[in-house]
Amino acid sequence: MSRQGPAGQFSKNVSQTTFNGNKNGQLRSLHCVFCDADKPLEEFSATQIQKATYNPFAPPGYNAKKKTISCKKCTASQNTSLTCMICSKTKPLEQFAKSQRRNAEKARCMKCIKKREEEDVWASDPDTDEDDYDQYL
Repeated sequence: MSRQGPAGQFSKNVSQTTFNGNKNGQLRSLHCVFCDADKPLEEFSATQIQKATYNPFAPPGYNAKKKTISCKKCTASQNTSLTCMICSKTKPLEQFAKSQRRNAEKARCMKCIKKREEEDVWASDPDTDEDDYDQYL
């Protein structure tokens, strides 16, 4: 019995196929579902190429599924700025706390958070009039 190698290592003699019908096992191009065009491999990220190739270790039926593969131009880029909901200014991510970056709609910049923390809540006028307060007693 021959040694197979460590677990998870791909065999070098496994042929790889894609959904666009490459017969010789070599990937030359992929089809972008958003552009609806065949493009060379340089137009795709390594993750998208890996998603399109045959995986002998995948669960049954995984390789037969049609996969949504998009080129680099059609793939959304990483967000580099957010808009603060308090001051309505668009600022780079470095000016937001990591916890604020998770929910972009409710993000508050560190400057606005600091200003809010420095405010003295008890220094403001009361919200109710004393006359209204006496009614409830």
